[in-house]
Amino acid sequence: MTTTNSTPTARRRMARAALAAALVLVGACSADELNLPNVNSVTPAGAASNPRQGIQLSANGIFAQLRASAGAYNRDLALFGREAWYFQLQDSRWTTGYFRDFNDNTSFATGNWGGRFANLRNLASFQSTVDQSSLTPAQRAGATGVRQTIEALEYLYLVNTRDSLGAPIGVNINDFAQLFPFVSRDSVFGYVAATLDAGYASLTSPGAEISFALPVSGSAGFAGFTTAATFAQFNRALKARVEVYRATLLGRTASWAAANTALGQSYIQGTLTAGNLNVGPSHIYSAAAGDVLNPMATTFAPDLYANMTIFTDAGIPQTDTRITSKLLVGQASRSQAGSDASTARFSVYSANVSPISIVDHEELWLLQAEIQANTGNLAGATTTLNTIATVAGGQVGNRYTTFANVADFTTALLNERRMSLLLEGHRWIDLRRYNRLGTLPLGGTGFVVARRQVLPQLECQARDLSGNAALDGPGCP
Repeated sequence: MTTTNSTPTARRRMARAALAAALVLVGACSADELNLPNVNSVTPAGAASNPRQGIQLSANGIFAQLRASAGAYNRDLALFGREAWYFQLQDSRWTTGYFRDFNDNTSFATGNWGGRFANLRNLASFQSTVDQSSLTPAQRAGATGVRQTIEALEYLYLVNTRDSLGAPIGVNINDFAQLFPFVSRDSVFGYVAATLDAGYASLTSPGAEISFALPVSGSAGFAGFTTAATFAQFNRALKARVEVYRATLLGRTASWAAANTALGQSYIQGTLTAGNLNVGPSHIYSAAAGDVLNPMATTFAPDLYANMTIFTDAGIPQTDTRITSKLLVGQASRSQAGSDASTARFSVYSANVSPISIVDHEELWLLQAEIQANTGNLAGATTTLNTIATVAGGQVGNRYTTFANVADFTTALLNERRMSLLLEGHRWIDLRRYNRLGTLPLGGTGFVVARRQVLPQLECQARDLSGNAALDGPGCP
């Protein structure tokens, strides 16, 4: 009888052998037989012949890739955060992968990885092109500031999904295949904060100028944020979010002051109105030839159902306009793989060209309330939260009077954030940073609430193949 050694060490040896064999087969193809140009990636060398056009094309690619990752990110975090179900009845793994089998690195729930690193490579190429170009020093500063801001945002998305696993930081412009070791979650957040600060310094340096076009459509996209000065305000909005995350998730008390400073340098306005709730950069979509439509749109996501607890949780007023306008009730009942049933879908993105927010004015006011409450101004935080409930939720009169303590305020804040930022990729992160994931419903027999996503199998295999223990992926089998 033949036996198979299935120990982790043996499996690693088998994986290395399989990957090595695959690489040999690829290498056996001669350059004459397989010589395919990469028409989707602008290289520094290719851009050198026309630097300004190359910079514009590179920028287009960066923002296109950032947009390409937005829909899946918001959907995945909505599933993990029990905002939504993805009941694709042809394949139950859209339920089991997120609610039960998320520790399996071959499951559906291992995304939000490769696209981020593809864009980090795009950003490195963009910076190399800028450095080799004939741009003026002021134009280089503007371009560098944009690159630093989007780089920080990509790493923020990575650490948001991988949490305690951290992430590898670094790109070798001469060897995109080079692997970098993982650093801790705290180190990733520190890098994000420092990179945002460096970007802000670049954007606010004397005469800084953005000499290339950013995606704009009417009042959406980066409309109003196309200059170095206004893009710097976007940078500070992200910085405020990051520092609030560091304060709550990592217990870094100094981050409250840093968040408050950054918020004051952002595009937050002294008054919140129905007309400025959605002010802020967003991803834009179009039905034009060659463009893409919003993958989260109601018509494009018929399998995306709401978690029904939003209708039963005591802290969610059912007359709030954020509930009545963002949810479609009375839908055909669906469930899957032992899950709870749902009869509601979403109308957050009601049109197939609806923009997806990156960070809007409503979120800035929510951050302001959170900062006020945690810096000794609970009365001011209560006023701010009441303003949000009135303007965004249609509340008549004050919803909140006084809070006994910051913990009680936080409960109310999380409810307001749940309604204001529904399907925008925040709920799971918010409950994790306040250590309240245990309050989420399981949603079905044998279901568990995930704290983080695992690394994809291919990432684990590539790191294992390197043979360098320092490059091992945390949590890889």
